[in-house]
Amino acid sequence: MAFLISMAIIGVMTCLICLFLFSQFLFEKYQSYLKDRKQSKAEKEREKDSHLDKLKNSNYDEKLVNESLDKLNSMEGLHSIKQEMAEIVDLIKFDIEEGLFDNKSAVLHMAFLGNPGTGKTTVARIVADIYKGLGILEEGQLVEVDRSSLVAQYIGHTAVLTKSKIESAFGGILFIDEAYNLVGRGHADFGIEAVDTILKMMEDHRGEFIVVVAGYEELMMQFLNSNPGLKSRFDKIFRFDDHSTVELWKVCKDQFNFNGKILDDEAKDVLLNYIEYISENRDSSFGNSRELRKIVNEVIKNQKLRLAKILKSDRTEEIKSKIILQDVEEFKEIEKKYNKLIGYKQ
Repeated sequence: MAFLISMAIIGVMTCLICLFLFSQFLFEKYQSYLKDRKQSKAEKEREKDSHLDKLKNSNYDEKLVNESLDKLNSMEGLHSIKQEMAEIVDLIKFDIEEGLFDNKSAVLHMAFLGNPGTGKTTVARIVADIYKGLGILEEGQLVEVDRSSLVAQYIGHTAVLTKSKIESAFGGILFIDEAYNLVGRGHADFGIEAVDTILKMMEDHRGEFIVVVAGYEELMMQFLNSNPGLKSRFDKIFRFDDHSTVELWKVCKDQFNFNGKILDDEAKDVLLNYIEYISENRDSSFGNSRELRKIVNEVIKNQKLRLAKILKSDRTEEIKSKIILQDVEEFKEIEKKYNKLIGYKQ
């Protein structure tokens, strides 16, 4: 009986000792976990603080930010884009001031959707300047590319070519015009390799550059939906609406003013009628501001041809600055001129 009691006591003691040792083991493991977690958090904080110090101490340029926003606000239309960019700037400035901004985790890539001539490239340049002013981009350059700039003819060359173009955009923005041309040509097409390379570089070099993809709205949405990695990286989608007739006329007048030209009343009436016509009869290929530049250039060419017949000594500044009916005569035959400009045969 005494032997059994002794064995029971020894068994209990052994269990207690094992339980104590196991508890000690778990406690040490937990302490080690807390220590590692604390060190990891401290390292992340140091990395974040280092990046914030870099932004605050040397790169912030309030003058450049304000000047760039003024340029954006001076553009015709784009009301929602102007508002959204102002909000983005305020949010980033707040996060920087409060020590919350992290360039590597921020999603700054953008998709610009709209027809030609609506200001997509111009806005991309302005955004590059804004982000440079905020200290997010070191250089603020805009590198414009399309399919021909990124896709090579031979296996293995596309990745090298695409990577080279991306590296030239480090510190700035890579602007990919008509980005949908990179996909939709079959699995064997090298454009897919370009897209894969872009996505990998966006992941491996977070915070070092920004990608802006642009093109027609419907085709761009197909492009973004063609790859799960694309849509998740371009959460900022800006839609560029076509210019209204009033906005087109304002663009036209601004371009004449920029070139130092003044329209007389007769010339003004002819061009206004023409712009109203092309605005009402536009299709998806209509060039918006780009179309207006063609018109202005054509009128100025006509004026130069008229002035070339006048002796140089008789060309006063007033004569050289004025656009008259003779310079816009061809725009009086509205339908004929419009069909010629857009490529229809008479």
